[in-house]
Amino acid sequence: MSRTYGSKGMGTGVAAGLACGLVLLAVVPNAVAAERWFKGNTHTHTWWSDGDCPPEVAVKWYKDHGYQFLVISDHNVMLQGEKWVAPKDRWAKGAEIYEQQFGDTLVKRQKGDQVEYRLKTLDELRAMFEQPGSFLLVPGEEISDSAAKKPVHLNGINLAELIPPQRGETVAECTQRNIDAVLAQRKATGRPMFPTVNHPYFGWAMTAEDIAPLRGAQFFEVHNGHPSVHNYGDATRVPVDRMWDVVLSRRLGQLNLPVMYGVASDDAHNYAKIPGGGANPGRGWIMVRAEKLTPESLVEAMEKGDFYPTTGVILKDIRFENNTLTVEIDAKPGVSYKTQFIGTPRNYDRTVTTRPAADHVVYEYSDTIGQVLAEKEGTKVSYTLNGSELYVRAKIISDAKHPNPFAEGDVEVAWTQPFQPVK
Repeated sequence: MSRTYGSKGMGTGVAAGLACGLVLLAVVPNAVAAERWFKGNTHTHTWWSDGDCPPEVAVKWYKDHGYQFLVISDHNVMLQGEKWVAPKDRWAKGAEIYEQQFGDTLVKRQKGDQVEYRLKTLDELRAMFEQPGSFLLVPGEEISDSAAKKPVHLNGINLAELIPPQRGETVAECTQRNIDAVLAQRKATGRPMFPTVNHPYFGWAMTAEDIAPLRGAQFFEVHNGHPSVHNYGDATRVPVDRMWDVVLSRRLGQLNLPVMYGVASDDAHNYAKIPGGGANPGRGWIMVRAEKLTPESLVEAMEKGDFYPTTGVILKDIRFENNTLTVEIDAKPGVSYKTQFIGTPRNYDRTVTTRPAADHVVYEYSDTIGQVLAEKEGTKVSYTLNGSELYVRAKIISDAKHPNPFAEGDVEVAWTQPFQPVK
């Protein structure tokens, strides 16, 4: 039996490794005493592009809700220079909240009957909100491009300068060009930064066929909180979670490319009504195990795979030692957990069949890709790789309902990154 999904017809060390043809292993190093988990969101929007509130309201929400770092990733803009907005219609509620929360710090002017507000820059926001070791703002941009009438969106994390859309004839070419632009800026500046491939099913734009061959790409969104991104696929497109296995199997088993790590994010646009007000904050985030709360330390940890995406399940520890993956859950009282260890064998069936659908091509892959190798209950579980696997990753599923879900009925989950057996 086959499963289907649809398609149409790094740090300096990472970049160097790719150039030399090295395959990076998703092996989480042993934590040292100085390391701790930092909670952060890498995908957020404000009045600088199409969010419904100014950046102060967004940053305050995340800081008040226990996040340690935040990337404001507005579309094709960085928070620099002078920009004035005249909120009305869908932004009117955001202006009301802004006045209530930050009335004493507003910069505004009257133009006839219309009030305009000057948006705070990243430097100004840092002065207002940052606290060393406690809360950090990381520069970012959602590079919002298109190809073949499909949206192509990537986040540049910790950018030094704005990157304009790079264009391309196909989705894959367009995506690769934008990845290359981020890596070129990293090389030119010496600043640690990386791209993430965002919400692949937004506009049904991307599939495993586009993502698997990408070079210099380490990260993609396995979960995105925006209600329009189709995380769970449809009748001919499998969930993004399953797409991850297709991508990993192709990259590791056929293309000699490194693993691709999974990220969860809010893609928050809507703060004026929480919950239930569209693309709300708090639906997905990452936990990064790093030595310090600095952009450099966070990037270094993520490029080693020492982080996990979650929609609410919190982990005490992730260990990969002696080819054994161990997951320890920070359990909530009264909540039950099951952990699926998911992987693909080295000798998986590489057969791919295609068939046409109304507006795309459906690709069918073998069920040997992304098998549930074991399922265990409890708060500390392990799986030992026997060497026959290309990789193994864990998905931790709780029975706790998400308080503001992406889709009705969602429970809180978390994922580990994929691990490869070590000889």
